[in-house]
Amino acid sequence: MVVAAVEGYSMKYGIEGRAAYELFQKHDLINLLRSSYAVLHTQSLDESFRFAEDVLARQP
Repeated sequence: MVVAAVEGYSMKYGIEGRAAYELFQKHDLINLLRSSYAVLHTQSLDESFRFAEDVLARQP
């Protein structure tokens, strides 16, 4: 689920996977995705990407 979110984000925004992963780490998205597993694992893999995208869009 975390990998799908990182890959989806990097592909959509045209950045390296490592840069996307570092961005996710900076905003604690890795832990947030893991703690949301109970809900997100019942959704499509794209949903984990959209969840992460939404969280990052709300960052100052």
